Amino acid sequence: MRRTLLNPVFLLAVVLAAINQTLEKGFGIFLPVIHNYLDDLLCFPIVLTLGLAAYRSVYPDYRLSWFHMLSVFIIYSVYFEWILPKQSSNFTADSVDVLMYGVGLAIFSYFINQNSNLGLNSRTLNTE
Repeated sequence: MRRTLLNPVFLLAVVLAAINQTLEKGFGIFLPVIHNYLDDLLCFPIVLTLGLAAYRSVYPDYRLSWFHMLSVFIIYSVYFEWILPKQSSNFTADSVDVLMYGVGLAIFSYFINQNSNLGLNSRTLNTE
């Protein structure tokens, strides 16, 4: 679990999200493209890593399956980009958000949901 939460890609995502939220909520600074898409890009590297860390607290080498990851992707996409915008004017449907979810999912899958810290299988690196 600890190696999952210390993954450099996860830590970078958390730091970027914290900086972005501090700028927006603390100082009222909104950088247009970053404001619109950074949270969506960082969503899965943060949320899925926390879930993965919980699994790895019991099963140290656990990896989320594509079924797990795609299920969460579909639920988030439908809920945040279709249902919420119909329920409240505070939310806006945006297909680019779904694209950013997909990129974030790919980042999580490659760099975090692996056996080593940077998404590289240590067995393939061993030349002995």
